[in-house]
Amino acid sequence: MSEADKKRILERLADMRGEVLAKIRPREQEYKTEKPPEQPYVFLRQRVEKPGEAVLAIPAYVECLRLAASAVFAAICFWR
Repeated sequence: MSEADKKRILERLADMRGEVLAKIRPREQEYKTEKPPEQPYVFLRQRVEKPGEAVLAIPAYVECLRLAASAVFAAICFWR
């Protein structure tokens, strides 16, 4: 390779580097100027709260089962 070829290749690489950096820099600036979300963990909090709601509904379900069982027991005792 001649010196002219090496010089031309290095210039082209420098130009390509500049093009790549020009594409990357605006993205970095966008990230810096973006406003962070006010409530970043709302979705995660909602996912955690859903099982809690199901657990809180268990006592009411157990109470209904207890009432149904006592009604069946009372009916059996009454019809004897």
